[in-house]
Amino acid sequence: MAAFWNLLGRDDTSNRLLILDDIFPHILSAFRIAEYNSYLENFGDARVYSTATAFCLVNETRSFKEVVKEYENNYPQCRGKVRKYTSRQDLRSGLVYTIFINNAFKFVDVAERYGSPFVFTLYPGGGFCVGEKESDGKLRRVLSSASFRKVIATQQITYDYLIDQRLCPPSQIEFIYGGVLPSPSLASNMLDKQRFQDNKGTFDICFVANKQTQRGVDKGYDIFIEVAKLLSKACMKMVFHVVGPFDASDIDVIDIKDKIRFYGWKNTDFFPEFYANIDIILSPNRHFVLAQGSFDGFPTGSCVEAGLCGVAVFCTDPLKQNIMFQEEEEIIIIPPIAQEICDRIHYFYHRPEDLYRLSSQGQQAFRKVFDLSRQMQPRIDILSGLLKIK
Repeated sequence: MAAFWNLLGRDDTSNRLLILDDIFPHILSAFRIAEYNSYLENFGDARVYSTATAFCLVNETRSFKEVVKEYENNYPQCRGKVRKYTSRQDLRSGLVYTIFINNAFKFVDVAERYGSPFVFTLYPGGGFCVGEKESDGKLRRVLSSASFRKVIATQQITYDYLIDQRLCPPSQIEFIYGGVLPSPSLASNMLDKQRFQDNKGTFDICFVANKQTQRGVDKGYDIFIEVAKLLSKACMKMVFHVVGPFDASDIDVIDIKDKIRFYGWKNTDFFPEFYANIDIILSPNRHFVLAQGSFDGFPTGSCVEAGLCGVAVFCTDPLKQNIMFQEEEEIIIIPPIAQEICDRIHYFYHRPEDLYRLSSQGQQAFRKVFDLSRQMQPRIDILSGLLKIK
């Protein structure tokens, strides 16, 4: 197996999908697990090669071999399909695929080396910033490659930007709103929803995000803490939960130390039980903070997972990206202003029946939009079509 690729000629690899990445198969990147596993299961000869250079972003100290072992124990059907990437390997393939512009920029030369067609998904983040010189330069390099065939845009702002800046002709852009989340895993482990005043005595609000800036200001962690301090004074039964690489040293929480709980990094299997006890996920994220022109997808992956589990989603939408969810009926759009957020939450704290109606309708909407087959089938169709092009 060690020389699997080198022993095969070009004809034997003409229909093989090659996926290149920088953090797979780390379990904490749940959306990659969901998307790449679908490809590995649908394309029998597909393989993933990973540099593992982004392991540092999740503070991973284990070896690549150890991370792969954990992955294969969780997903034995994909055993043997993930390998460490090096530039010395023979990576002939029928199609090269990756996600994020930073990865596309890094790996497009692999496709060019072997004359393979190249496709990537332009998710928000990962080096993509609107109106930023370096990001635009990477896009022009990739989109002008002789190997480039298609780019998948997941947000309307992304699609519009590619067109408006004349970076790519519409014929080479596929718009698939949203993203691939581990919805089956969340659904299969879902527990009965616990409701304030019915079967639990606390009103629980959570913040779930990665920390990419000091004090988490890009994700609005500072606003979340301000909201928690204000609400704790007026609503004694509220409890606040933080999942991600945050702790009491990021922002002073001494005034609410009995009302706030920190969990650190958590895998997907943690969330069904966690979200069964959560009433609201608060995501007051800001755009253009992490870097010039940077923005999050709408809603964030954490909000999607919470919504799938029946949690009411309260999030900002500074760039007007919402094109799928009915505001006030399926989702609550908030400004990044602590007092105004408190006013909205306070209303639902005293009217939990309205909150649970909202969260139930939101859950139905999230399940429809982010159904795994609905998200994956058009992606699989795109890749299947290109694999047939010689």
